[in-house]
Amino acid sequence: MTPSQHLLHLLAQKRGTYQSGEALAREMGVSRAAVWKGIEALRDQGHTIEGVQNRGYRLLSLSTLLEKERLQALLSDHEIHLFDSLDSTNRYAKSLASEANQSKALIVATHQSGGRGRLGRTFHSPRGGLYLSVLLPLTFSVQEAPLVTSIAAVAVARSIEQVCSLSCSIKWVNDLYLASRKVCGILTEGVLGVESGRVSALVVGIGINVSTPRHAFPLELQDLATSLYESEEAIPADFDAHLLVVSIVRILEELVEKLPDRSFLSEYRERSLVLGKRVTVHQGKERYQALCVAIDDDAHLVVEDEANVLHVLSSAEISVRLES
Repeated sequence: MTPSQHLLHLLAQKRGTYQSGEALAREMGVSRAAVWKGIEALRDQGHTIEGVQNRGYRLLSLSTLLEKERLQALLSDHEIHLFDSLDSTNRYAKSLASEANQSKALIVATHQSGGRGRLGRTFHSPRGGLYLSVLLPLTFSVQEAPLVTSIAAVAVARSIEQVCSLSCSIKWVNDLYLASRKVCGILTEGVLGVESGRVSALVVGIGINVSTPRHAFPLELQDLATSLYESEEAIPADFDAHLLVVSIVRILEELVEKLPDRSFLSEYRERSLVLGKRVTVHQGKERYQALCVAIDDDAHLVVEDEANVLHVLSSAEISVRLES
C-alpha cells in the first residue's frame, strides 16, 4: 500500500469524522508535513477532503471510498478499471470485449458524461452514484442474452438488501425502485461473434443512485428518482462501497451460471413492482391500458388488455410506465 493509499484508507475508516494531522502522522509513521502533502495529493486526484483548523481532516466524497487495489484484491479474477469520471462504462467495457484476449472485467466510475439507457435514451449519471459495467466473456444464444438483465436486477436488489438493509422492488424489465422512485437502472448489451452468430460476450451496465442530491437530476426526473441515502452526510459510517460492488458482481456471475434452470425468476417475480397492477403499455406508436398478469420463464411480461386479450411483451420491444 502506497503512503497515499494508506492515508486514504485511514480517512475512509472514519469517514465523516475529523482526524487530526498529528494522529494520522503517528498512525502512518510520518511527519505532519507529509500528511498535509498527502492530503493535497488526494485532493488533486479528485477526492473531497475537508480540513478544519484544530479539528483535522475528514473524508466527504463517496468516490474516495473506492480503491482500485482493494477492488482488485476482492475480485482477483477480474481486470479492474476504476475512473472518477468516464463517458460510459458500457462503452469502455465493449472496447475491452473487442480485444483478442478477453477476460472478466469490472469498470467502475462515480460519474458518466455520456451514460445510456434502454432504447437509446440518455441515462443521467451525476456524482453521488455508482456506475459499473461487468464484462462477461461467455457465449450466449441471442434468446438467452436478454435474461441477464433480469438476473442483474435480482443481483442488485439482493446486494442492496444485504449491504444497505434496504428493500428494492423491480419494475419490469430493468429498473429498481425504492419507496416508489427509481434508484437503479440496468442496460445489458451483447457483443456478437461475426462467424458464430452468437453473443460472444455480455456487458452488464448498472447505475445506482447512492447519495445523489435531488437537484443534480434534470427537473423532469426530480420527482421520479431517488437515492439509497438522502445525502453524503446520511450515508452510515459502516457503509462500504467496495462490498456493494463486489456483492453485485459475485451474485450476478453466480446467477448467470445457473441461467439454464431459470431459478432466479422466482425471486424476480417476488420483487416485481408491476405484477397484479394496471399499467400503460407503450409499444411503438401504440399505447394501451393493461393488467400485468405474469412474468413467463423467458422473463417476458404477460399483460391482459381491456378487451381481455393477452400480450407477451419482450424487453427489446416495449417500455412500461406505471400509472400514477
